[in-house]
Amino acid sequence: MDLGSTVEAFFQDEVERAFRDEGLSPGVMVEHYVVRLLSGYAVQQIESTPLALRMLAAAEAPPPERRRHLRHIGDTSLYVSGFWSESLEGRLVDVDYYIEMGGSAYGELAGGGPLGDVFGELAVNFVRFVGALALISRRVATPTSDRDILRLYRQWQRTKSANAAARLAALGVVPPRGDGRLQ
Repeated sequence: MDLGSTVEAFFQDEVERAFRDEGLSPGVMVEHYVVRLLSGYAVQQIESTPLALRMLAAAEAPPPERRRHLRHIGDTSLYVSGFWSESLEGRLVDVDYYIEMGGSAYGELAGGGPLGDVFGELAVNFVRFVGALALISRRVATPTSDRDILRLYRQWQRTKSANAAARLAALGVVPPRGDGRLQ
């Protein structure tokens, strides 16, 4: 079995569904780009160098290397802000920082190159793409500990999300009635 194609097939289905649910209708190239991005991050770690330092390195790099840095910043920002936004809550660097950095990086890449149109669409609709990735994250993340279930419950409390309520119910946790007690 080819794990790479299996991961890509999985993300292809999830991306199509999330884009549809978010009302996004990007071009085929954008959809393919996002599928490849998610498949890549499924098997690699996120670089730990702060985005601001990477942006500084990009600004000082020659054009081809600059484009590579900007693409990596945009990709990391999209992935982290979409898939891991909950982990950024209450931290000094929050999801808005990642959204700003990613949108800016893709915006600079939109000016040219073979994927200029893809980066342009990602830049203009960055927040909506983050929302689509967040949908995928919520659908595929299965709580594995009491702490994860509590985090999901707190998310439901904040958002009253039907998705979070359904995930809680699947775990045997029924959100509270009007009096605030669990059922």
